[in-house]
Amino acid sequence: MRPKNRIDHFLPVRFSNGSLVKQFSKPCLKCGQMLHAREMHGIARLLDDHLALAAIAHCPACHGQFGISCVIDRDKRVRRVSLPAWLFMIYLRALPVQAGEQAAHEQAVAEVAQAQRREQEQAVRPVAVEYPRADTAIGRYADKPIPAYIVVHGAEVPFDRVEPDGRVTDGEYLLDGCFVYKAAQS
Repeated sequence: MRPKNRIDHFLPVRFSNGSLVKQFSKPCLKCGQMLHAREMHGIARLLDDHLALAAIAHCPACHGQFGISCVIDRDKRVRRVSLPAWLFMIYLRALPVQAGEQAAHEQAVAEVAQAQRREQEQAVRPVAVEYPRADTAIGRYADKPIPAYIVVHGAEVPFDRVEPDGRVTDGEYLLDGCFVYKAAQS
């Protein structure tokens, strides 16, 4: 019998037509909060060109739980299965391994990991810019004083965090290759 696990461990899965199912979510029946695959425990299997899913969802907000039994087709349409989740789960766990089932999951995981690596490699490194610094330091990192703020376009931007690899997002400023400054949200 196949083991149960968190549903996000069975994803992503690539169908034969190239469609990729990377995530699954469903609203809680009690409180309506959106539950993701990491909050569902059960099994997901690729059967022919359908992803069969049977799980028990646990809501962290209201602590309710409910069964999920559905089938996702290669066009990503989700259809409800009329069997109770516990019975559908036993059926899916008892089925023998289907041809290409494990390969489809491993291929999709490898493709997603490769896409993430490409994104990281293509991340734009900020251009080194010298900003006017505060005279007061709030600490030290790698024997460098951390200025409390920098001045950008006449406004004081407070220190946010240390980022050793120098990654910043929009609205953040990098100083000395590792100090990140971010304007306060209003």
